[in-house]
Amino acid sequence: MDRKAVGGVTAGLVLVALTAMTPAARADDLTGTPTPPVTSTSAGVTAEGTSTETTTVAETTTATGTVTTEPTTTGPSPTTTTPTTTPPAPTTTMPPTTTTPRPVPPPAVISRTAPTLRIKDLQVRLKLVGRFTYAITGIYWYAVDHAVLAFQQSQKLPPSGVVDQRTWDRLRSLTATPTTVPRTAGAAQVRELQLRLRAIGAWRYAITGIYWSALDRSVLAFQQQRNLPQSGVVDARTWAALRAVTYRPGTFDRYRFEAGLRPLLPAASSLDGRCRTGRVMCVDKATRTLTWVVDGKPRMVMWARFGRPGLETREGTFRVSRMYAYVISNLYFTPMPYSMFFSGGQAVHYSSNFARLGYASASHGCVNIADLEQLRSLFSQVRVGDKVVVRH
Repeated sequence: MDRKAVGGVTAGLVLVALTAMTPAARADDLTGTPTPPVTSTSAGVTAEGTSTETTTVAETTTATGTVTTEPTTTGPSPTTTTPTTTPPAPTTTMPPTTTTPRPVPPPAVISRTAPTLRIKDLQVRLKLVGRFTYAITGIYWYAVDHAVLAFQQSQKLPPSGVVDQRTWDRLRSLTATPTTVPRTAGAAQVRELQLRLRAIGAWRYAITGIYWSALDRSVLAFQQQRNLPQSGVVDARTWAALRAVTYRPGTFDRYRFEAGLRPLLPAASSLDGRCRTGRVMCVDKATRTLTWVVDGKPRMVMWARFGRPGLETREGTFRVSRMYAYVISNLYFTPMPYSMFFSGGQAVHYSSNFARLGYASASHGCVNIADLEQLRSLFSQVRVGDKVVVRH
């Protein structure tokens, strides 16, 4: 082909290419409104949202033909979002706040609001251990607090100042004394207790020798009145206090006699000086007793009855002149078992009349003994020549 022909073909191809690349606006088939040219779009999705990219394909017409180039992307560059990992802030663990609880004091056995008699019992016991030097009032005041605290410290107890169970148990154990008349005591001892309580107006029932609940109440009332530890039990301290108000030493103890009990063995220091040496029957009219003493040591004691007015038993120091296991009085024609004569016709001997009537009657001058077994034992120990001391 000639150059004109070739140039015409080329121009025609270029025109066709340009026509194809330029989309013509066409009317909407229904409304006749031109529609915009269609472009190729593709959606790009990033980590942060959705972006739209427009890709245009460029074609180049050369002498040899049409060359399609790489698509050109117009629009925002794709964004690669790297997740940001924020390291956790260092956690500072604060040590827990420890609040030391205040110690709770143990429950009080005797509190400030306790009954008056209960507080008196506490004061009495604190006084006995030397921790309370004030009057027994039954009022719980600061001096009682100090006394309780001092007692706890001296006993190495928790120093709370409160009379708790442990403190109260220790205080009671230190102020307790042995029981003298328990509930299982013999009838004679219980009768003596009842007699002594009746003597001070603290027993209004019969003398039975039976230990029952009313006796507990009477003992407790006596302890409360006398400012003694309120145990309700006849311990040694209570018994000594009861005897002190019902018996004067050196006199006749009628409550023991009426209860059917033997007299108490006297202490050597209470004996007449003449009775403290050798072998002596020591006869005491004041206590109505005969005590057998050997080398200053009392061995046995028994109730004795003496002569009536006008026929009194002679007083002084004598010697046993003769002894008879059984003899009859030449004057009164009465039996005189286990007679030990010491002054003329006066003798120490057993008397059934004394055993039956007691001190409601009297002798004709002899020293009568009511306990046959005791006198028989004494008769076996006494020898002729032993001393007899009769005193008032």
